[in-house]
Amino acid sequence: MFKKAISVLLLCLAFNVNAVPTDEIANILAEQEAAWNRGDIDGYMKGYWNNEKMRFVSNGKFRYGWVETLAAYKKHYPDKATLGTLTFTIKETKMLSNYAAIVVGRWSLERAKDNPNGVFTLLVEKIDDRWVITHDHTSD
Repeated sequence: MFKKAISVLLLCLAFNVNAVPTDEIANILAEQEAAWNRGDIDGYMKGYWNNEKMRFVSNGKFRYGWVETLAAYKKHYPDKATLGTLTFTIKETKMLSNYAAIVVGRWSLERAKDNPNGVFTLLVEKIDDRWVITHDHTSD
């Protein structure tokens, strides 16, 4: 009995049972929020799948590709004043499988002249042992 308990304990330690996918996914958004708030768009984009098949939907437009999305962010948010301070509020993370989740929530920007806000739905997938946003639908 004691040997069996030790074996189970060692297996648990070996496979890091403390890692919860929803926490890992929440950390992606927290890291994006922090990068945005320090004016680091390149750091913000680390949360997205760096692939031409990554999709971003906003304002009635479809954008495909990590490079195109980065260029659009840099065009629309050229300086710290337009970036403002970003806050994400996750309302729900629903695991679809061990490798995919849907995240819904709210975003808001605090800027000197306005405070835009809206909602988002993200498809987050585990690719190459890393959780990344593969589809982002954001609206005002």
